[in-house]
Amino acid sequence: MNEFQPPIGGSDPPPSVLAAQVEALIERIAANRDRQCAQLRSSAEAQTRALLRSARKDALADVRAAIARERKQSEQALQQAVAAATLEARQRTQAAMRTLLTVMWGKIEAALEARWDDAAQRRVWLEAAVHQADRLLSERSWRIEHGAGWPVEELGALTTVGSADWRGPAPKVELACDPGVRAGIRIRTAGACLDATAAGLLASRTDVESAFLALFLSPVKPR
Repeated sequence: MNEFQPPIGGSDPPPSVLAAQVEALIERIAANRDRQCAQLRSSAEAQTRALLRSARKDALADVRAAIARERKQSEQALQQAVAAATLEARQRTQAAMRTLLTVMWGKIEAALEARWDDAAQRRVWLEAAVHQADRLLSERSWRIEHGAGWPVEELGALTTVGSADWRGPAPKVELACDPGVRAGIRIRTAGACLDATAAGLLASRTDVESAFLALFLSPVKPR
């Protein structure tokens, strides 16, 4: 009895054909998977590079901004320090000038009186006062007020001292003693007065201080 029986219907492929089809399907799936993975990997890498570039750009911008802020803060701090130092120096200078002027005011009157007590310096003082009166006073009748204790010869010379620089007639001089005048003279006319006494020279405090500081701060000191 023959036991071999052929397959009914004859529809099943040989095992070797089915295996080949399965293997081909697996290969296509694997290839598609690899392609998609490569695409995803490439996209991820591109995104990563873009993110890194953006991060580096932002970090660089932050660093530059931080440097700019630090530079600005440093400049502001320097400016504030310079301004504070300048203010402090100005205040010290002003304080020194106030001290200097206080000392000057404490000594200037005595210095003028000492100058007046010297005959040669007194003559220079008188000539300067009369010369200024010659230029400023149009009235030719003068009343010259002087202090007490003058030598007679100096009083006599005082009556003619105004004629040397005057181009016209010499002024008519009247002498008058004022015991309150300690140094200098005062020249009066009908409508004006030239006060060349020590008190008159010191009357304008602002002018005296300005002149004193100009001389004190001058690089060329008067002899």
